[in-house]
Amino acid sequence: MEQKICQSCAMPIESEDQLGTEKDGSINQDYCKYCYDKGEFVDTVSMEEYIEMCSQFGEQAGMTNEQMKEYCTKVFPTLKRWKKA
Repeated sequence: MEQKICQSCAMPIESEDQLGTEKDGSINQDYCKYCYDKGEFVDTVSMEEYIEMCSQFGEQAGMTNEQMKEYCTKVFPTLKRWKKA
């Protein structure tokens, strides 16, 4: 499996069991299971709110929460879920 990142939270997706699902149970290739489940986004928030939520997981990503917030602020606008059409 090629290296992918979730198009909602930018988490690296390293295996198929981390992928979200559609309503019919099929795999969604764009989003992780923590963001997308049964055809819907788990959290219905603005991008700014999501950046705040995700910035609390800096340590898990090997950085400070402040670094995580900076990373999310840069990357999220480029992701499929948040990109302005």
